[in-house]
Amino acid sequence: MTVWAKAPPHGDPMGTLSDEHEYLTSGLTPVACAACTTEVLVRKASREHMSIQWQSSPADSCPEFAARVAAGELSARIDTCPRLREAIERAVATGAVAVPE
Repeated sequence: MTVWAKAPPHGDPMGTLSDEHEYLTSGLTPVACAACTTEVLVRKASREHMSIQWQSSPADSCPEFAARVAAGELSARIDTCPRLREAIERAVATGAVAVPE
């Protein structure tokens, strides 16, 4: 087992699982694209940092992703759909997605 100096092994597996669940789910706000209604979960950690969690395969639910994947791009390398980005920016601007100070 690898021992990390700054992160020693955690002795409470349930605590570890609950920490992981908290990290993956807390602060997530649903945001729907105005163009195709695809819904993602968004969390802002700062003005610059944003996490987007898709609830379905982007290429299956977003026409922009579908077209780009059909053209040969890898879904994982596509940053995000411009229309979805606009919806997220609008949600941040209106306060629907909180930005910690």
